[in-house]
Amino acid sequence: MTSAQAPDLTAGRDEIRTPLDQNQMLLTADPESVKAAREFTAQTLRCWQLDALMDEGVMIASELVTNAVRHGACPGGPAPGKVGLSWQRHMAAVICVVTDGSQLPPVLMTADMDAESGRGLHVVDALAAGWGWTMVGAGEKAVWAVLPLP
Repeated sequence: MTSAQAPDLTAGRDEIRTPLDQNQMLLTADPESVKAAREFTAQTLRCWQLDALMDEGVMIASELVTNAVRHGACPGGPAPGKVGLSWQRHMAAVICVVTDGSQLPPVLMTADMDAESGRGLHVVDALAAGWGWTMVGAGEKAVWAVLPLP
């Protein structure tokens, strides 16, 4: 599922649509931030007692932050060279949101068999129940991925 609209996690219910919990961090746009994103994700999911989602969550955060560092952390954006990582826990799912300073949409492309990169969104697409992106301000986009709770 790829669209610019975040999924309605509470359709048909009387639950509040805001996250039950949210944990976020701001990263610099360098390759070392990917490791910090993996550690942050593991710590967040462990704190929420969602160890069953650890492998998928860490991989999704790693791929989305890698893409933001490589392609989205534009020097002219509202937060030059910065990448945001946020995890939100809702009643039925957790959502990973990565923000960067680019207006360019993420593109699910076919990677050459010999290519050493270019498969990150395919990994996200395979692991997540859904993913997409939206503009969240002038020159800033958010890419999100949803994992249903076990």
